[in-house]
Amino acid sequence: MVGREILRASAGLCASLRRRDLRAGHSTIRSHADTPVTTNFMGTFPGLNYWKMAQHLDVVSWDSYPRWHRPEADGRADDVTLAADVAFVHDINRCLKGGKPFMLMESVPSATNWVEAAKVKRPGMHALSSLQAVAHGSDTVQYFQWRKSRGSSEKFHGAVVDHVGHENTRVFRDVADLGQKLEKLDAIVGTTVRPDVAIIYDWENAWAMNDAQGPRRGDKGYLDACKRHYRAFWDRGIPVDVIDMDQDFSPYKLLIAPMLYMLRPEVDERIAAFVKGGGTLVLTYWSGIVDENDLVILGGWPGGMLREVTGVWAEEIDALYPQDANHIIPAPSNPLGLKGEYLARDYCDLVHAEGATVLATYKSDFYAGRPALTTNAYGAGTAYTITSNNDNRFLADFYGRLAEDLALLRSLNAELPHGVSAQLRSDGEHRYVFLMNFYAGPTRVDLGEAAYTDLLTGETLTGVIALAPYDVKVLAG
Repeated sequence: MVGREILRASAGLCASLRRRDLRAGHSTIRSHADTPVTTNFMGTFPGLNYWKMAQHLDVVSWDSYPRWHRPEADGRADDVTLAADVAFVHDINRCLKGGKPFMLMESVPSATNWVEAAKVKRPGMHALSSLQAVAHGSDTVQYFQWRKSRGSSEKFHGAVVDHVGHENTRVFRDVADLGQKLEKLDAIVGTTVRPDVAIIYDWENAWAMNDAQGPRRGDKGYLDACKRHYRAFWDRGIPVDVIDMDQDFSPYKLLIAPMLYMLRPEVDERIAAFVKGGGTLVLTYWSGIVDENDLVILGGWPGGMLREVTGVWAEEIDALYPQDANHIIPAPSNPLGLKGEYLARDYCDLVHAEGATVLATYKSDFYAGRPALTTNAYGAGTAYTITSNNDNRFLADFYGRLAEDLALLRSLNAELPHGVSAQLRSDGEHRYVFLMNFYAGPTRVDLGEAAYTDLLTGETLTGVIALAPYDVKVLAG
């Protein structure tokens, strides 16, 4: 009877989810059991604001189904870019409950059945992608599904036990191997990371922006912009929190707000307080445009206190056609050490410097020579404004210098080759670094003179170490 009541309560929770009434659903479950309440999220699914939903859950969980090994135009698999994108979502889920560990609720040990090509995971990728979730804060690795069904739409969806019905398969051995690895990581359960960097990704901001009939139709590229800013830190092994605009900014040294189109009440004031207190802000084009009701902020953009904080006024924005491009040219004496020209596409804000120092200018079109990158001292802090959608090389150079100047927390004091990620978890006393190679070839990392123990093998590692394709090591020390 109790089991039936819990099932009824679960059905009530599902109905509550459909009504967006999680509080009632949580109460329904609580009236029958003390079991923690969760519901599996789906990445950056646009239809629901997970920040609002997470308030009514005891633990966050999500379903991760990356499409690994998809070829680029040159035929090579682009697992590195995808790995950074997946890490971005893992970090959202870690942040939804203030840094508490989350659950990898669903994953697949081989291939799904709902993609254009059901490519199976290459040797090593199953353990690597599973441990990537753990590296970014998951305390579980779980699957859909345990055993393949004989019928219906998911009969060819990957599973631990295939239709053959026994354990003598490559996939089953991969799952068993991962289980042995996870048994060696008990010390990591419950740990987290407290980054110096936060990037704002806000669902309601995305809704308002994509509904706007300008400066482009449809998707404005907001999610992609956030991921590209994130990638500049992922490449360096610098942990990042991904938060929404309602979170506390004070724990961070660096706050990045790509395309902060909407300003909900007091957000501009809290950003101003963050910078005035010594924080560093990076704002971009198309920011501070509307209020929480999607009504245009009058008096100049960026609206509210952001204009004072950044020291710029954006008069208009030029939306470029796909075949269009501009470039930005750093000032010869810019303190960030930026060199050469950087490509700008999609958006170019036409701004006036109102007290800000110009660090780079546009190269061409009628706004050649106008500010493209500015910096402004505000209180004890600094605000940077990036006025165009620049290439990844610019973001790498720009954030690389800020990382040095601000002495941002790094997972590992080592230079990471292309495709290698380092992610930190800690209990405040012990540090655990996941060193992961998403590149489909062997590579090497120089650990320097520090000595680490690989929890997966028990080996002591120091100096230059080799990483096989899709290899992962968990370093303690």
